[in-house]
Amino acid sequence: MAVSVVSGVVTRLSNLLLQEAIYLIDVSDKAHELQTELIRMQFFLKDADARQNESAFIKNSVAEMKDLAYDAEDVIATYALTVASRKGRGIQKVLKRCACILFEGITVHQVGSKIDAIKTRISNLKQSFQEYGIIRESTIQAGGPSSLNEPQPEQRKTYPYLEDDPVGFNDDLGKLVEILLKEEEGNTRVASICGMGGLGKTTLARMVYNDPRVKQYFNGGCAWVCISQQCQKFRPVWEEIMINLLPKENSQNDQKEKSQNDQKEEIKGWSDGDLIRELREVQQKQKCLVVLDDIWKIEDWNILCQVFPMKDTKSKILLTSRNTNVALKADPRGIHNLEGLNPEKSFELLEKMAISWRSDSETKTYMKKLGKEMIEYCGRLPLAITVLGGLLATKQTREGWDDVHKHVKSYLYEEQNLQVNKVLALSYNDLPSHLKPCFLYLGHFPEDFEIPTKELIRMWHRGGREDTMDDVGDRYLRELVQRCMVLVGKEGSLGRIKTCRMHDLMRDFCVSKAQDEDFLHFTNTFSMKQCEAQIGKVRRLAIISKSEYPQKYRVSGKLELANISYLQTLVNFQPKTIQIPTWFELNRLRVLKVWNDEWAQGAMQMLISRCPLVEKLNLIDHMKKLPEAHHFSPNLAKLTLQWTCLEEDPMPTLEKLPNLKILRLFYASFVGKDMVCSKERFPLLQYLLLKRLYDLEEWRVEEGAMPSLCHLIIDSCYKLKTIPDGLRFVTTLQELKVDDEDRLHEVKHVPSLVFENCDRE
Repeated sequence: MAVSVVSGVVTRLSNLLLQEAIYLIDVSDKAHELQTELIRMQFFLKDADARQNESAFIKNSVAEMKDLAYDAEDVIATYALTVASRKGRGIQKVLKRCACILFEGITVHQVGSKIDAIKTRISNLKQSFQEYGIIRESTIQAGGPSSLNEPQPEQRKTYPYLEDDPVGFNDDLGKLVEILLKEEEGNTRVASICGMGGLGKTTLARMVYNDPRVKQYFNGGCAWVCISQQCQKFRPVWEEIMINLLPKENSQNDQKEKSQNDQKEEIKGWSDGDLIRELREVQQKQKCLVVLDDIWKIEDWNILCQVFPMKDTKSKILLTSRNTNVALKADPRGIHNLEGLNPEKSFELLEKMAISWRSDSETKTYMKKLGKEMIEYCGRLPLAITVLGGLLATKQTREGWDDVHKHVKSYLYEEQNLQVNKVLALSYNDLPSHLKPCFLYLGHFPEDFEIPTKELIRMWHRGGREDTMDDVGDRYLRELVQRCMVLVGKEGSLGRIKTCRMHDLMRDFCVSKAQDEDFLHFTNTFSMKQCEAQIGKVRRLAIISKSEYPQKYRVSGKLELANISYLQTLVNFQPKTIQIPTWFELNRLRVLKVWNDEWAQGAMQMLISRCPLVEKLNLIDHMKKLPEAHHFSPNLAKLTLQWTCLEEDPMPTLEKLPNLKILRLFYASFVGKDMVCSKERFPLLQYLLLKRLYDLEEWRVEEGAMPSLCHLIIDSCYKLKTIPDGLRFVTTLQELKVDDEDRLHEVKHVPSLVFENCDRE
């Protein structure tokens, strides 16, 4: 993780040294020296990052190196900003910043001293790392920055947990199917799969759920719901069961989706009594199977079971739990205790994942020998073996397997209940530096949550990973899947992952690691004063404050941003939850998403003016008029407007933003009729989206406008009379997506034309 942090800082420093060269000329040499030191330090961190568990010193040193990298970025960025303000990015801006400059202004001598101090601290850390034998100086001299990002060899494209016959569960499957299909009076109504985490309870339950014999017998419908340890509301669980047990219509996808949505809305309108009665009636009239996955407490079962008839029915329940007492309460006759895999099955699973598909027989023999030794440290737990197999599948050579074998022996010599976490840690430490933050971001999502892939990749991108959009993001996700650290949920017709999820133990490890790395901070307090004390050095902040929460859970007070001076990303900013002092500026902020409710026009303008380095900006909710162009950051590269209801054409303002590359105008962001892109404006714009601008009738593109535009999407702009003729002068346009194929004749010069309903997934 530390490698990723330092690498990100190096990239941002490179951009800063290029973009702000005129303001950094006096300290350019020292800034480049500092950048070089950070690049060299990455080689130490690559080894140290994986050895943090060996000693408190290494762990603390890695954390210190992350802080040093951030300090380096802060010194250079603050100096550039101060000089820029003094050299005339508008006298008004200088006057507005004079109070801040009194606190932040640093002379050339001061910034030089700060850089020297950081370099000295880096040098001391490097010397300490060498004394600990983490890496030799010769390794650094021989290598180069590119060696940190060597391309990974092609990995086997398979997902073992999706295969029809997971290793070691056939006998268990047969016993459970037999229990569920028995019809004699007095037979078991609830079958339970019990055992510790990592044994494969959910995997076995899915095998039962998808078994053709089960599907044929329970022709009234099957429902699968996840309960989880944090289950607090039972009404949504009942609704989900009801929706799954209702008859499915054989209709076109759009009609089917509409019908399901109508059913959901109808069910939500039922009272609890009506819903319970309907659920019991469905299960009594038909043979239904309901799977309750991961139920923890007897109290939860006592509430959930109200909807399950235990007499006069052939419907049945299958539950999974780590708590045997839950199973005893539900039905003591149907308990199936899941055991770990025996040595033969353990090796069969590892061989299937990491060895059998290889071609070199000598290498396979060598790997089998090491594999049999390594599985002894996995405690017979399928999860531990699967994650280890996912790791070994990425190692193409004997040397790679030797390295894992060495770490397994030193890492896993622990009591049994710690072995799974040790395997997970081993797999995490083996991740390439670019994947570690991607994995830790998964800790944002709740337990047993089906994670939408698009939202996950957007989160990666918002968090500062410039390379995690679309295909690259999909590739990163597949790498995590191939390592068995993430599970595939739903796949699209073309094989793209639409949703994913995590095993409970993997998520627990992810959250623990994210907190340990100071990557995520979780707080249960609803007092903003307590929040401020806990997150003083936070760099990314998402505010969640939903009006539908009960009053007792509402946030009390406003978060004072003056105490969060390191902030780089602020998402879901709302004036009712955040307060900014009149003198305070968000000088380090790069990403900002604002919900503009309850704000006067001047307040929005003031906020934007206080973010001089923002690169990505989302503005949501009514504004009617944009602030003038000089209030926006000159670094702004990506702008999204949504529900802003601008009455005046925004283009005359937006076309003056010198570095704007991506512009997205969503859902009634503009409610006027006419829009014009002027000659020689939008010089760097590459991507333009116009979506659901229902009032737009005329759009004129003058010759020479948007000379760099590559991608244009026009979706649901129903009143737009014609695609602008001026687009024929945009010779860089590579792709145009519209939702009306009748417009084909208007855009003949574009290399790629896509006619589709852009809303459809």
